[in-house]
Amino acid sequence: MTSPEDDVAPVKPAPPSLSTVIPLHVAKTRSPERDESPQASTASLPLRTSSPPASTPRSSIGISERISRSVSPHGRISMSASRMGRSSIASPLSSYSDTYDDTRSLIVRSFSPAVAIYASPDTDEIARSKGFKNGFREMVRPFGERVTGKVVVRDSVGSSRAWDDFGVRFTNLGEDFGNDRGSMNPKYGSPFTRLEELLERYVEMPSDGLDTYSSDGRLMRPDGTASQMSPYYRLFLSRLLSATMFSPHETFLHPVACVIAISSGNEAPIETLRQLYAQTAQGSKVSPSFVNPEYLRYYVLVHDEDRDDLSKSKALFEQMKRHFGIHCHLLRLRSDECLPSDDDSVEVPACEWLSPAEDLVRLNEIDNLIHMDIDLSYLFESDVTALKSFVRELVAQSVIPHMENRVAFWNDQVASRRRGISGRFMSISKKWTGFGSISSRNSSSQSGSGSGVSGNYDSLQGIYRYDTPEALLRKLADYAFLLRDYKLAASTYEMLRTDYGNDKAWKHHAGANEMCAISNLLNPMATAAKTRVDGFDQMMETASYSYLTRCSDPQNALRCVVLGVELLKVRGRTAAETAAKWAIRIQELGLVGAVGHVLVSERVASCFAAQVGTSSGAFSGRKRKAAFWSIMAADEWFKLGKTELAALRLEDADAFYGSIVSSEGTQHFKEMSLFLEQLHLAINMKNASRSRNVSNVSNGVLEPEEEASKQLTEETSEQLSAPSHRRSMLVADNLPNTGLLSPGRLPRPDPFPHEDDDFE
Repeated sequence: MTSPEDDVAPVKPAPPSLSTVIPLHVAKTRSPERDESPQASTASLPLRTSSPPASTPRSSIGISERISRSVSPHGRISMSASRMGRSSIASPLSSYSDTYDDTRSLIVRSFSPAVAIYASPDTDEIARSKGFKNGFREMVRPFGERVTGKVVVRDSVGSSRAWDDFGVRFTNLGEDFGNDRGSMNPKYGSPFTRLEELLERYVEMPSDGLDTYSSDGRLMRPDGTASQMSPYYRLFLSRLLSATMFSPHETFLHPVACVIAISSGNEAPIETLRQLYAQTAQGSKVSPSFVNPEYLRYYVLVHDEDRDDLSKSKALFEQMKRHFGIHCHLLRLRSDECLPSDDDSVEVPACEWLSPAEDLVRLNEIDNLIHMDIDLSYLFESDVTALKSFVRELVAQSVIPHMENRVAFWNDQVASRRRGISGRFMSISKKWTGFGSISSRNSSSQSGSGSGVSGNYDSLQGIYRYDTPEALLRKLADYAFLLRDYKLAASTYEMLRTDYGNDKAWKHHAGANEMCAISNLLNPMATAAKTRVDGFDQMMETASYSYLTRCSDPQNALRCVVLGVELLKVRGRTAAETAAKWAIRIQELGLVGAVGHVLVSERVASCFAAQVGTSSGAFSGRKRKAAFWSIMAADEWFKLGKTELAALRLEDADAFYGSIVSSEGTQHFKEMSLFLEQLHLAINMKNASRSRNVSNVSNGVLEPEEEASKQLTEETSEQLSAPSHRRSMLVADNLPNTGLLSPGRLPRPDPFPHEDDDFE
């Protein structure tokens, strides 16, 4: 259980030089193991009327002036404040191109610390009485996706930065613990298939809920601002990043903290808290062997404003602070359900990070309702203010300082020893002789189980125990990545690549290569000399090959390649062409379905359009390639019945051809010119026919000619949807049979040879 000893200020290391990495100066000996049981916490904590102030208080930036009705302990000041002379209020990533706001920010925000929720039945009952049928977690989840105000995070060298888009991801404790091997959740099925099903569902729907297009063809968000990506591609990217499964090879969904909540109506509150803690330590909610159980415990008392006495709740809260430490919060909520007609009602914000399965469930519920707005939830304004204050205090004063302390400790005790000369010598010894391994003494007894060279890898279960050096280094790298310290994360992932490769832990090896490439691409201080594109090619090739061939994991392979494409694209010049190459690889590997195929085609065109040429004239940039892929996207949108999007893609192609200096577009390419002309004609006829049908239906009149035309259109669409390998109906019969135009659909040999993948 959490005690005040966890809240000591992290040791402030001296800033190292830019050329060398100096380990953090923390104590070389670990503190003795503490008994974190409730009884030990009760005996060790002195009685006090208020929480002690932090030993080294630091100011917090951007705390909201409007404080909720919280009676949380005073004197706790955020440990994530900037140091004088080394602070940066603006996000360091804001200096990138205009496309950063739409893609790069989305990727950064998708990786957030996971905070588990473990609420008592009476607490869940209060949430259900307010209209949240899934309990307390459903009520607080939307407020964790973006913390109110600026959140200051300190990196490994002591530099502090303030982020205004920091958030956490609330999960149910133990919901995925049974999914030890990272396989699909039987409750929802495979996220990979659910994603394509969701895209098809949205394509069939009207695009009112997604971004819209302006009169000049630009993408527009609902708030009227311009967007740089297709609304369907934004949906595809966000749902792909939300579909990450609980897995041993990465710790992004492993809990950083656990919120243990009870209500003021509980008859034995202290005993209930002890029982809930016992369940997390050795009961039904105990973590698997690959999950670090030393996560932060945070205790919340939910006071019912409508039915319970506030004075009794305050007295109980003071007792909780004496028993369980300063990581406590008094959350005052009304238990009555809020209706839209109430004066102080506030609509609960929608969750941005929904998995494909959750989004499909939401759409099914909406389809079963008569009134479309009945699924919206409302809270009283006082409840919204209290929840925002609770989430901010949890993140800024407990979660981030806890992660900073863990990063400093693991960086000194584990990572710094590997960076020195002796650490490198031990790594070489492990590789060739097996000497120096923690489990080398037991290697002979474990040889029958097929353990790796280090002896720490369990090949039967495919896991590392949470206390092994490899698992701690992965935890350090993931914590640094979540805190947006991409330099430390990249250097740690680089060390892990070798270790996992030696142990033949192929899924861990693929994850380390993937995140090493992503960390380097996200590092705002990385220069072109240190981040060569060929290095990214090698890491992404290794990651995608291991995910697909060795692990049969297409979902993580798709995530790896899509992240690489987006982060390479914003760099422009030659990196944009590399991004286009990897986007085409997605189609070649068959990682997406019909809707995903056209979205990737759009992205390929965008990558070629983003490439800046080194000279002027017809050979500057890749405008022709961008136009070609725009035409392919238009043809595919037309086949899917989205003629409006097809028309916009054709306009993009015309603009690309028109921007080429000393060029006559497609006049010298007769087949392409004829194809474009017929595609334009078909799209215009389809739009005109649809407009007439809508007008006649609104008037209640349908002429015989139009009825026959409608019947012919339906028969043609049935013929188009029947065969799987069909040519476009727009190609003239007298044209030579040149095959399909899209290179992504040509039969290609398997890019990954199915040979012996044992690198020996």
